[in-house]
Amino acid sequence: MKSHPEKLHLERIDSSLLTVEMRWREIDDELEFRGIGRKDTPFTATVRMRMMSAYSYLDVLLSQQIPPFSPESIEHMLLLNQRVHYGTDQLSEYVKALEATAEKFYQHIGPIHQWYEHHQNRGDHPLKLAAEIYVSILGYPQLYIEGNHRTGSLIANWITVYHGFPPFVLSVDNAIAYFAPSAEIKSFADKSTWRGMARLPKYRKSFLTFWESHIDSQYLIRT
Repeated sequence: MKSHPEKLHLERIDSSLLTVEMRWREIDDELEFRGIGRKDTPFTATVRMRMMSAYSYLDVLLSQQIPPFSPESIEHMLLLNQRVHYGTDQLSEYVKALEATAEKFYQHIGPIHQWYEHHQNRGDHPLKLAAEIYVSILGYPQLYIEGNHRTGSLIANWITVYHGFPPFVLSVDNAIAYFAPSAEIKSFADKSTWRGMARLPKYRKSFLTFWESHIDSQYLIRT
């Protein structure tokens, strides 16, 4: 266990997400102009607040030094998705949706968990692990019913920050660069087809390059 766990700078993260919220129409227009396509879920104040709830939850996991993909971490990966969707709302009215998401999650987390353990044990770089886990969550079959982009980035950040690197945080400056490869991964990473199998290594490599270039130390409080 590390003697000094990393801590997220939640105020700066919220400030960055607030700017994304305020300029979302501009970002969404640019996504459409570039042929990437508008996002299904606009980045509203509610989305931002729920993302901050999820970031706060992740900050607690980091403070407790829970290793990503350890046995105790798996349930938290499902709870991060709940925070992304519902924040700290009462969950009683969402029981059926929660049950369906949990069923899908536990059907598909096993191979991702095994991949992570294998590649970590052979010494792969943490940023490579983070980027490829993101691609695995977003690709086919997706890990969650909804919120794979947002929850995938949180889990990738868990890996990244746990190993001492700063997190990636969505901003006005990096939004287009983030959503472009993410849209391609979501569209074409169907491993059941030859097309998906041929393209997946390209997406893993390109997203690793993106991740390495956009993690930012201003969002980390060194303790």
